[in-house]
Amino acid sequence: MDFNEAVGLAVQALRRHKGLTQKDFLGTVSIQYLSDLERGKRTLSLAVLARICERLEVHEALPLILAKHFMQPTDPLLQTIRDIERQLYMAGFIDNPLSW
Repeated sequence: MDFNEAVGLAVQALRRHKGLTQKDFLGTVSIQYLSDLERGKRTLSLAVLARICERLEVHEALPLILAKHFMQPTDPLLQTIRDIERQLYMAGFIDNPLSW
C-alpha cells in the first residue's frame, strides 16, 4: 500500500466512523475528489486535509497517523503514538511524555 492509498483509507475510515457519507462533504470537497482520494487516486494537499479534518472534527494529524499505521499494520498503533510523543519530547515541544 502506498502513502496516497493509506491516507485515503484513513479518511474513509474516519468518515465512516462518524457516520458521514461522501455527500456530507459537499461544500468541503467534491464527491468525485473525495472518492478519488479514498481510493488512493489523489494526492492530498495540506489545505484540503485541513478542510476535510474540520468537517470530520478531528485533528489534522490523525489521518496521517492512521495512514502510517495502515502502511505498517504490524506496528501497534499505540506504539506509533508513543513514538510521536517521544519525538515531540526530544525536540523540546512537550515537557513530560505521558505514555513512557
